Parts: sequence; C-alpha cells; structure tokens
Amino acid sequence: MKGSTLAPFVMAFAHRLGTLIIVILFLTYPTNAQNESNNSWSEKGGYSVIMEQYTATWCDICESVDSWMPEYTEANGNRVIRIALHDSIDDPLGSPITDYRLEKYSDSLVAPSFWFDGSITSGGTPDTTTLHRSLLSAENERRGDTEINLSVVLDSNELIITPQLSNWDQSQDSKVIFLILEDNVVIPKNTNSNGVKVHHDVLFAYNEIHINNSYQWAYPDGSWSELSSQESNLTSKFTLPEDKLLQNIEIVVIHESIATNNSNSKILGALAIHLGEENANSKTNIFVPFVVIICISVLPILIQSRQ
Repeated sequence: MKGSTLAPFVMAFAHRLGTLIIVILFLTYPTNAQNESNNSWSEKGGYSVIMEQYTATWCDICESVDSWMPEYTEANGNRVIRIALHDSIDDPLGSPITDYRLEKYSDSLVAPSFWFDGSITSGGTPDTTTLHRSLLSAENERRGDTEINLSVVLDSNELIITPQLSNWDQSQDSKVIFLILEDNVVIPKNTNSNGVKVHHDVLFAYNEIHINNSYQWAYPDGSWSELSSQESNLTSKFTLPEDKLLQNIEIVVIHESIATNNSNSKILGALAIHLGEENANSKTNIFVPFVVIICISVLPILIQSRQ
C-alpha cells in the first residue's frame, strides 16, 4: 500500500491509542483507596447498615448460617457491615465485647441471632429473604445519616483512626464507636468447633467514646489510646497485635445516639474500610480489560494497513 494511502490509518491508530491511554489513566487513578506508600487509607460514606450477629464456634445451627455469610455480605456491597460477635464462654473467638455490646438487646441470647441497626431480626436460622427484608427495613428507618469521612494511617504497628462527622444534630448526645474486625480466622485445633474451618468478620477490638463527656469503654485494655476528641473530629490509636495480618483487618466506625434508656439508642451512621492489598488488586483488575480493548481496537487498523 502506498504511503499516502497508509497515512490516514496511521493517524487513526495514533488518535485512538491516545484516547484509550487517557481513559485508562483516569479510571485506574486511585480514589478513596490506599495510597502509593501502602500505609494510609481513606473512605467517605456513613450510609451502611450494621448487622450484628451473635454466633459461636460450638453452635451447630450457626454452621448452617455462617457458611454463606461471606456471599451475603459481598452481594450487598457497602449497604451492610457484618459484625460477628462470638460467645464469650467456650469460644476461642469470643471476648467481653460480646457481653458489652449485646447486653442492651437481651438477657437470654439465642445463637445465632441477628440485629440490623439494633433491631432484632430473629433467633435461629433466617434465610436470605428474611435478612434482605430486615436490611431494607433498617435502611428505611434511617433518617439523616451522619456523613463520615474516615482516614486510617499505619505508623509502625499502630493504626491511627480519624473519623470526621458531618450532617448531624450536634445538640444530641452521641458516641463514636471504633471496631476492628478480623477476616479469615482459623480457630486453634482441639477446640470446640461446629465444623466451620474459617470464620469471617470476627470482632476483636472495641473503643467507645462519648462525644460530650468523653466517657469511653475499650477492649483490649492498654491497646487503645485517645489522641484527640473535638466534637465532630475524633482520633483514636490502636496497637495492632503481632499475630494479626494487615490484609485481614477491617476498620468500622459507628456514630450512635445516646438515649436515657440504652435500648433506645439509634445508629446514625456507619462506615468500614478494608485494609491490605485489595485496593491494588482492584486497580489491576481494571487495567487488564482495557489492555484487551486496546488490542481489539488496534487489530482492524493493522489488518487494513497490510491490505
């Protein structure tokens, strides 16, 4: 083919390639994700519903529910945050957090039980339809969600957690709750087990700060320290245990009202950040399809140029 005939195809190729490169750079640029230094994360939101589940490794009925919990939470994305509260007796994944968190719900707990933003769904083995209805009901009950701008910084082995709250009634007594969950937890051998090999969303650290009077309850003792507390801007620091893997850690922040009767408290906003390498993986997953698009786009031009 003569040069004068080939020129339009070369120009078309260059134009299309340049456009696709710009699109790739734009879509793969990280927003609300882990930065290049891999030691800080940020996320905005506050509209997630908290699903607390009372469960236990010794509970045979729990096995039939816990096995499909990861699929349920993944299918609902940011709409729901699952918190697995393991029994504090005869369960290696349990802690005093379970007793503290659930004492306002019931004196006699049935495993498994589910609460969506503090409202009981059922005790026993609910199906996905029941959980979906409870999720929708909790979303409809929310009024004026607190907006949360959450940042997490890893400094050596310390997690510095800073939520900034906005769009809420500051005249109302409220508290901010910091929770740290662990995923992919394997219980020790020779322990009382219901057959579930890997447990997810296991709550192991908790810090509660009352905004107006600075009262707080924390577990484990000595692992939390309050750096600052200024109404809508709080910072708390947690020392990460050596046996916890960063890629298995999830940070959850809850803004909750304080009522005279603790059972009437309401969740005003909630947000979670997953740590680890998943943000880098998501960028790779976005990049690969566009490489394929480039190849498909270039192929017809090359074929025409050889004719």
